[in-house]
Amino acid sequence: MGAQWLVALAIGSILPVALHRPLFSVATKKLRQRGMHRTNYRGRQVLTAGGVMLVSSAALSLGAMLLYAGAAGNEPQVWKEGALLAAGMIAVAFWGWQDDCFPDKQAKGFRGHFGTLWREGRMTSGMWKLWGVSGTAAVIALAQAPFRVWTWLPAAGLLAVSANALNLFDLRPARAIKVFWLLQLIAFIIGCSLTGPANMFAHGLWQLPVLLATCLLFRHDAGGQVMLGDTGSNALGFCAGYAFVVGTPLPVQATLLLLLIGVHILAEFVSLSKLIERSRWLAWVDRRGRAAEPE
Repeated sequence: MGAQWLVALAIGSILPVALHRPLFSVATKKLRQRGMHRTNYRGRQVLTAGGVMLVSSAALSLGAMLLYAGAAGNEPQVWKEGALLAAGMIAVAFWGWQDDCFPDKQAKGFRGHFGTLWREGRMTSGMWKLWGVSGTAAVIALAQAPFRVWTWLPAAGLLAVSANALNLFDLRPARAIKVFWLLQLIAFIIGCSLTGPANMFAHGLWQLPVLLATCLLFRHDAGGQVMLGDTGSNALGFCAGYAFVVGTPLPVQATLLLLLIGVHILAEFVSLSKLIERSRWLAWVDRRGRAAEPE
């Protein structure tokens, strides 16, 4: 990758910072007008679907990077990787937005949504999101690499499951963002050790606007001003899964897929928040950055 990619890197570094303040102002105003409030774990009304500003910032920055890279005639395969990340993130965020706007408050978890479908023959907003996110994951995995069933299935499964996994953690301020950072760090370390730093730079280039957008939104999420909602947590989960799909080998993807499926099963029967609170170290990490959070 030559100097032209450094210009794309600069675009992805500068635009999220420049866009954050105006997008936050416009988005919070629009969300209030739509009545996008949810009761948080402390019984307070908080704006939800705040992830829409994160996705907007990342999508606009990725779009500018892709336009420049395409005009500069850079490597088509690298350009394609960025385009698929942007397309998948926007599509998953759309399905999350639908669930944020029209939540079925009585149906919780997979058991609740499938139970409603079985008993009432009715599709909940969460069930529509499940089909939409799964379809998006299948298409992105198919477009990302030559089709082989044994590589496509784990990739599609990981993209779909990771998209919902972060939603399980969006129950406390900034928790989902921290889990996103952790997954990105793990993907980067594994990728560097197995494929080398140069390859991980090519993969991580497109994740940069998303990472910066989370850093800029972190204080608002941690301060209890906004919640990511399904819009943000599903989009971040997809991006984290995509980092593994493009940057790590099949055994790593399959292992993470099984782990995330295990987390989903566990969450159906046990409160993840209570499990975190039982561990002194996890609870300490979980509380970092929350200005209004009591120790």
